[in-house]
Amino acid sequence: MGKKILSILGLGIVLIGIVFGGNLVLILVGAILLGLGQVSKENGNNSKNKQVFHEFFDDVNIDSVSHLLDVSDTNIPLPKHDYCSGSGYVQGKYKGLDVEFCTIKLIDVTEVLRDETGLWEKNENIVYTGEWMLCNLDCKFSTWLTIYPHSLLDKQTIKTGNEAFDKKFNLSCGDQEEALKILDSSCLEKIITLTNGPPFRKFALNLNMDGKLYIAAHSGHGFENASRDELKWFMDWIDVFKL
Repeated sequence: MGKKILSILGLGIVLIGIVFGGNLVLILVGAILLGLGQVSKENGNNSKNKQVFHEFFDDVNIDSVSHLLDVSDTNIPLPKHDYCSGSGYVQGKYKGLDVEFCTIKLIDVTEVLRDETGLWEKNENIVYTGEWMLCNLDCKFSTWLTIYPHSLLDKQTIKTGNEAFDKKFNLSCGDQEEALKILDSSCLEKIITLTNGPPFRKFALNLNMDGKLYIAAHSGHGFENASRDELKWFMDWIDVFKL
């Protein structure tokens, strides 16, 4: 409440300064108070978010310098792009397993010739934004597999025998027989339950043979604004594949 009052007070003083003939002193004081209110609000949100991560994970490291997640390490279908950038990294441990979260942006670069200058200019366009999680399950699997919605790519897919799953998802893998052993009836039912409602309806999953589990979801905001339900959703995926 205090930070909200600070922002309102600052805005009010700025407006008074403008009304009274552009009083620079009042405008400056108001702008400072407004800025302090916004900073206080941002710090409060960051603090709240850190508490949410600490609630679910051990050894939480916000904005970690070294990173674990590698987009090129997956078979998740992604738009054509020239390079990838990550932000908002958070690392921690879940039941002793290394976990990392971040927001991934894929950028496509095109070169345009400007008639006015006769020079080539580079245009960068963000073609994809998603919230990603990597968990090292600390075990080996007999094949890799990737699960993604039919709407992402219209490709031939492997059938699991679970009608609800096959209707919603594409499945690709290195070895079909081994993939179906991993995706047994119990596993498929858990996946259907996790994907029947919020918080994420759009997502893709990649499980590597070395035990690295990647989840790419789309919330429209980064993990700095992640809710308890969103973090729990990622944790539930870990529990599905954790041996």
